[in-house]
Amino acid sequence: MTANGPENDRDRPATEGMGGSGFYDDHSQVQRGTVVGQAGRLRNAVRRLDLTTDELRVIDYGCGPGRNSMAAFHTVFAEVGNHRPDMPLVAVHNDQFGNDWNDLFANIRGPGGYLVDFPATRVEASVESFYDSVASGGAIDLGMSFMSVHWLNGAVHMPSPGTFFFCDLEEPARQELAARAAQDWTRFFAARAGELRSGGWLIVETLSSVPDADDPSGLLAAGRWNYRACYRVAETMADEGLIKRDLLDQYVFPVYFRNEQEARAPLEAGGDLADAFEVVEVANELYPTPHEETFEQDGDAAAYASAYVGYVRAYSESTLRAGLFEPSADSASEADVLTDTFYDRLEQLHRDEPGRHPSETQSMTLVLKRC
Repeated sequence: MTANGPENDRDRPATEGMGGSGFYDDHSQVQRGTVVGQAGRLRNAVRRLDLTTDELRVIDYGCGPGRNSMAAFHTVFAEVGNHRPDMPLVAVHNDQFGNDWNDLFANIRGPGGYLVDFPATRVEASVESFYDSVASGGAIDLGMSFMSVHWLNGAVHMPSPGTFFFCDLEEPARQELAARAAQDWTRFFAARAGELRSGGWLIVETLSSVPDADDPSGLLAAGRWNYRACYRVAETMADEGLIKRDLLDQYVFPVYFRNEQEARAPLEAGGDLADAFEVVEVANELYPTPHEETFEQDGDAAAYASAYVGYVRAYSESTLRAGLFEPSADSASEADVLTDTFYDRLEQLHRDEPGRHPSETQSMTLVLKRC
């Protein structure tokens, strides 16, 4: 669950970590809800693991500041305790160097942290992009990743007039991005194949797409209206000369929300990793969005806009800043002003048009067993 901008196009992933001071955790109710929704799958994976080993190593790929994954670790460790209460536990938190590790370790030890109930757990940090190996070979019993693998491995620059969202790209840019996303997807699972022990389990949740003939893109892609609203604000800023038009016309927000066929491709017959994993389950789910639900109940457009934009800013600010605002500014302070201007205008848009740009959390979960 990370988001930040790279220093170059391909050498570093587009996600380096959230801003600090708890901002991401405080505005990630959507992400937290999807993690809680995985409890049944996590318990089932533990029940089917071999618990006769010397210790149980569980890793969260793309952990972010960590509050959202506390419930997942707690669920796993509690289920282990139901079957083998003496099992030594190891929690591995993986993210990139720019992650807010201070917030993470505070969350582990704070209210709701798993160390409250499982104080003997050994805690480890793996500081590396999950598109590469982040653990020793065969060392992991259970891997999990929530709302992370839709981030692409690097910034994206290609012709993108009229949009910066993947599903609205024109050909051939759309197919080019799809091919790049497929490479990243295979790379992620190839790295996991090296880390999971035989019989180990992997649960990956990612934002996704499903067909929608009524949408111009042909897809119900998670967050489509949100990204279109964001682009609308960015375009007005380009029209006013606040951000560089040539940057905007070449900038694509570095995410790709796969459909089920794309997700299964490298894992099933004929795929590069067909011999590495057994595909236990692939499920698409549309999660409720708390911002729209609250607005429907109270009709408070200002509160809705503030909460919604807080959520959007938490995962998008550092990426947009690196890709659009800093290159358009002459100084860090000017980039600060452009960043604040963008989110202030986005909030005003949602106050003026509340509920018309819903986030639509279309999510896909893959449950895999290492062969």
